Amino acid sequence: MTEQSKKRYPKNAPGPFYVADGECIICRAPEHQAPDLMAYDEEDKHCYFKRQPSNPEELDRAIKAVLVACCGAVLYEGNDPAIKRRLAELGQEMVGTASRNPWWKFW
Repeated sequence: MTEQSKKRYPKNAPGPFYVADGECIICRAPEHQAPDLMAYDEEDKHCYFKRQPSNPEELDRAIKAVLVACCGAVLYEGNDPAIKRRLAELGQEMVGTASRNPWWKFW
């Protein structure tokens, strides 16, 4: 199953950023990265996008929320090439940082 075909958690706000249904493992990292955009459903034990980003600062936090998700459940399904490029660039930076530092210094 590709990222684009994953089922969305029902409480996600409509839009390109979402959390895949049933894949949240309660790490809480994405919600801490973008608390104005994401929420946590205590009953279902699942995070979700309560709203989509509406300005450049929020977009940056949404992109970072995708990247800090430890299990790959937070996704971007849009077609904006600038956002896809930013995800790739930041992802490479994070991988480069992780490979230079021991795992206990990553967090």
